[in-house]
Amino acid sequence: MTQYHLIGIGGIGMSALARILLQKGISVSGSDKKETLLLDQLEDEGASVLRSHDATFIQEGMCIVYSSSISQENQEWQRAKELSLPLLHRSELLDLLMRGQKSLLVTGTHGKTTTTSLLATLLVEAKCDPSFAVGGVLDSLQTNGRFGKGPFFVAEADESDGSFLRTSAFGAIVTNFDLDHMDFWKTEENLRSAFAQFFSQVQEESHLFWCCDDRRLKEMHPRGISYGFSPEAELRILSCKEEALGVSFTLQFKGREYRDIFLPLLGHHNALNATAVFGLGLALAIPETTIRRALSNFSGVKKRLEKRGGAGGVTFFEDYAHHPAEIKATLSALRSFAKERRIVALLQPHRPSRVRDLWDDFKDACDTADLVILTDIYNAGEPSLEGISSQNLAQCMKENLGDKLHFSSREQLEKNVFPLLQPLDLLITLGAGDIGEVIDPLTTRLGKEGKKWKIALICGGTSPEREVSLSSAKTLVSWADPALYEWVGFPIDRKGHWGMWQGNDFSQTFVSPPPGEREEVLSLEIFKALLNCDIALPVLHGPEGEDGMIQGLLTTLQMPYAGCDYRSSSLCMHKRWTKEVALAHGVKVAPYLSFRQEEEFSAIEQAVKAKLSFPVWVKPVHLGSSIGVARVEKIEDLEKKVRTAFTFDSEILIEEHIEGREIEFGIVGNSPLWVGPPCEILSRGEFVGYEDKYGEKAFPYQIPATVPEEKQEEGKNLAKRVYQLLGCEGLARIDFFFDNKGEYWLNEANPFPGCTPTSAFPLLSAEFPPTALFDRLIASALHRHRKRKA
Repeated sequence: MTQYHLIGIGGIGMSALARILLQKGISVSGSDKKETLLLDQLEDEGASVLRSHDATFIQEGMCIVYSSSISQENQEWQRAKELSLPLLHRSELLDLLMRGQKSLLVTGTHGKTTTTSLLATLLVEAKCDPSFAVGGVLDSLQTNGRFGKGPFFVAEADESDGSFLRTSAFGAIVTNFDLDHMDFWKTEENLRSAFAQFFSQVQEESHLFWCCDDRRLKEMHPRGISYGFSPEAELRILSCKEEALGVSFTLQFKGREYRDIFLPLLGHHNALNATAVFGLGLALAIPETTIRRALSNFSGVKKRLEKRGGAGGVTFFEDYAHHPAEIKATLSALRSFAKERRIVALLQPHRPSRVRDLWDDFKDACDTADLVILTDIYNAGEPSLEGISSQNLAQCMKENLGDKLHFSSREQLEKNVFPLLQPLDLLITLGAGDIGEVIDPLTTRLGKEGKKWKIALICGGTSPEREVSLSSAKTLVSWADPALYEWVGFPIDRKGHWGMWQGNDFSQTFVSPPPGEREEVLSLEIFKALLNCDIALPVLHGPEGEDGMIQGLLTTLQMPYAGCDYRSSSLCMHKRWTKEVALAHGVKVAPYLSFRQEEEFSAIEQAVKAKLSFPVWVKPVHLGSSIGVARVEKIEDLEKKVRTAFTFDSEILIEEHIEGREIEFGIVGNSPLWVGPPCEILSRGEFVGYEDKYGEKAFPYQIPATVPEEKQEEGKNLAKRVYQLLGCEGLARIDFFFDNKGEYWLNEANPFPGCTPTSAFPLLSAEFPPTALFDRLIASALHRHRKRKA
């Protein structure tokens, strides 16, 4: 039996073919200079692997296989020529291996590996026992090549060197057509003609799917079935939404909708890849339930947005992206996952010729990242080109990235990157070379030397809601991961004096304010300690804390802080201003009047009689937690309640009662926003006072509230709109009345909602584990600070 010898057997494409040969019982040897895990695995599977290139490896009777990356100067290739041994290009061997099975090919400039992996996974799930050769290792099967006895052979068809034209396909997917590998193709017309030829070679037009979102493919008007987001697509993505662990999308095909298909991969580009596979699966008569199951269980491909673990609060990802379009798509997908967390991109350009041809496209390729570290070009066997270097490319990219861009040599990369990393970062390596090898040493070092954020916990305060603040602060401390955060406490007493506690043990922090009075409201020592913190957490409720006063101080000090900024806090904590903003944008509020303390009661009484209907509510403008709030059934009882309210505030609201239920929505983030389910306080129609919220017999909550599904979504969207109108960031709770006709009326906005054990907000955000919710609050604070600095 012929022995196959693969020059460069450790390459991802060559190793897949070696595995198929071995599984067919064929003798395999191979050589490679670069030591990789794949070589060890191939040896375990029965291949004879040599860790260098040498003419003596080539023997009579061998069939020699090479790839386009192997030069004719290679001594093994030359020895094979001397012995007149058969020489097969990798694509020719692939064509031989596919004979006897129906080939399903995936080609295109980007997305081939993920799409091929999805298709192979689908056929395995459908028990079709396929053969496949993939340019990446499937996580679920831990292999990139397999010999199956079923009717289908799934493979990537490589357009980079024209080899995708060597094999005709039974069915195919064409993902896109971009200008890459122009050192081989020379002109766009040559590349376009090659794609046209590929289309013509596909046997079954009903099994040929191409992406009509791609401009160049669309201009070709190819045969087959178009897919994409475009309204012109035959297989159309009607909607696609990012979820915590992937994407969910709805398709329309031949007059039918396929709703809520879930794929545990990030990014709209992966929804496109899965759509093509969904369509081809239907064409192959695979049941819809099987296709859905295969997609929802897909566990990914190595080096395709692969999560590589983490340490020190930093999460690592590795991706093969090296073309600017791929880099953009990958970073966009990662951003949807990262939310406000900082993305640190380590970019290793691939091949001097590609960098030269796509020079201008690299300018904005990394704009989505928050920090970019560019390293040396990975030549991949190509000679260096004059003027084409990462240092020069960095000058080009700096036009867009400015101070976000750093350069480091490959040799010094781990050393230079480590001090730049912070807890909550997402670090991603981008490139087809060896850039991913930095992850393990960085992980090890972070595990030993990772930093912690020093949090300034500001709590207490002068307002009547002081005790709520202290309880909320204690809850938030319990949520934080002590491996990532250390604390300095700054409790403010009832007279506005600042104290300080240091360390992580806050067991005594919330008992009472420091005894005695001090001459200084904020001593120099305490002020310096505040400045020495990294991030502030102003857990304050009510006036002189939640109303923008402390937030304004922190903004002046240029310190990141969690929660709404000083402008939004001030706006939210003034009930009249909140209502005026809402009214100006068409959001319903109860009819109301506002009055200042210096106004005569007779004037207040006259205005209420003329413009409002009883019952009414009297509310201090600047307070929350139901403090000073009273219901008034008739005009005779108004004066007493008004005077009581004025003991708490210099301005009050009097507003009409809305017959209905109180519905609240918790919101987290800057962008994008997470809006929780509707929550109802089960008050049995009674007024919810301070003790009813925070006392031992506090009313329970129902989450989600008993509200029709369409009204739940309406309420979430309205809460999100109010949050944005008021300029909220970080977190807030938006409260509504839900009347008996199913209409929402805005009640108030809480810029730092209570987080006590009986508060609604922790329950509203129960979808988050407490540590994850705390991390997002801190990430939102850092995100806003980065934007301000920029």
